[in-house]
Amino acid sequence: MSRLRWPIRLYILAVLGAALAALPAGAAFRGDLTTSDTLLLALVTAMAAVGQLWPVHLSVKVKMTVDETATFAAGLLLGPFYAMVVTAASTLIALHFRGVRQRWYNRGFNTAAAVLATGAAATVYVLLAGPGSIVVREPWAILLAAVTNYVVHTALVDVVVALQLRRNPLVGWWRLHRRLVPYETALLLIGALGAIAAQSQPWTLLLFGVPMAVVLLTLRDSARVREQTKTAILELADLIDLRDSYTHGHSQRVADLAGRLAKRLRLDYTQVELIRDAARVHDIGKIGTNDLVLQKPGPLTDEEQKEMRRHTEIGHRLLKRLPEFWEGAELVLSHHERHDGMGYPRGLKGDELPFEVSVISVADSYDAMTTDRPYRKGLGWDAVRAELLRQRGKQWRERAVDSFIEMIDDERRALPVDRPVVSQGRPLPASQAAGRT
Repeated sequence: MSRLRWPIRLYILAVLGAALAALPAGAAFRGDLTTSDTLLLALVTAMAAVGQLWPVHLSVKVKMTVDETATFAAGLLLGPFYAMVVTAASTLIALHFRGVRQRWYNRGFNTAAAVLATGAAATVYVLLAGPGSIVVREPWAILLAAVTNYVVHTALVDVVVALQLRRNPLVGWWRLHRRLVPYETALLLIGALGAIAAQSQPWTLLLFGVPMAVVLLTLRDSARVREQTKTAILELADLIDLRDSYTHGHSQRVADLAGRLAKRLRLDYTQVELIRDAARVHDIGKIGTNDLVLQKPGPLTDEEQKEMRRHTEIGHRLLKRLPEFWEGAELVLSHHERHDGMGYPRGLKGDELPFEVSVISVADSYDAMTTDRPYRKGLGWDAVRAELLRQRGKQWRERAVDSFIEMIDDERRALPVDRPVVSQGRPLPASQAAGRT
């Protein structure tokens, strides 16, 4: 947990504390379990655990399981306390059988968020319908409980992701969640119908495993299509690099450099993947740049500079329409911004820019400086190192520059003595050294 920034640590500890406090608080609604209730408790716990065994990864940060059907049914049938017990127990059981290796705080946060969402939904239902109510007679209580479940869970998760990325969790909320809403709705609806049926015949709850499986298979098909879309976009980025023989492989090299730097900075896994994906497509907007401008061997005119700079906005417009690249689209838009506010297209500076931008930008500039271009030869490490230090705190954040220099120095020391590193071009002014990346 020491790798996390202190706001994230405090937030995770607060969520864990709230979940631990919610269990005894939920005991106020606890009643005595009948034989039928005990059977229901065992059934929903088993179904919820099984529902978590095959998570579907929808993106770097988002994965979805179908256990919500069982935990929501538990909330309607057994009340807040037992529903939270079911959620916690099923999560721990599923993690054990899946053999998932997660840091304790990741596991704890995910469990706590699910416990709080289930407990909140069950509490809303009990307050509106009363304890021991007939579920089928309480449609409005069921609806409000379902909304509570969804809002609480997504809010808890969205805030921790926003803290990681230093973004407003409300920005782009609908764009991020709109594809998940139908699946979430289906799972909660199945849970409500299961609760209605199981209230008189507990064993009928098992029959609702079939629609749960259908939702899971539909999710998997959707995830497969999205992965194919992502692959197509990455291939498009490679084709754009091929338009200029001097930049062939540039995006792949930048993605590799940025990913290694992110790991060296000990960023969270999700941030590393986000940085690598965004770096891989950071120049995709050059699909809208004229070949004469892109391959011009000499300095660009003012009009040509304007056209070249449009590639960040073109790339952003293209990627923001794709859920797989929505978060990365913001980094693509900003990869030519500067820490001192002198970059483009928006002139953002300092903490207005996500830290990930500096990671990508340093890697991008390094590759541009060390590779041959039509207007100059690639620079040697000494010249590049000097430029990085000169622009430290101006073009890039100090921490990103320091870690990058340490990384390259370490890698150079590890190379065989007789292996060439980069061509030794003469140092150039910053405007030429960075190149047209």
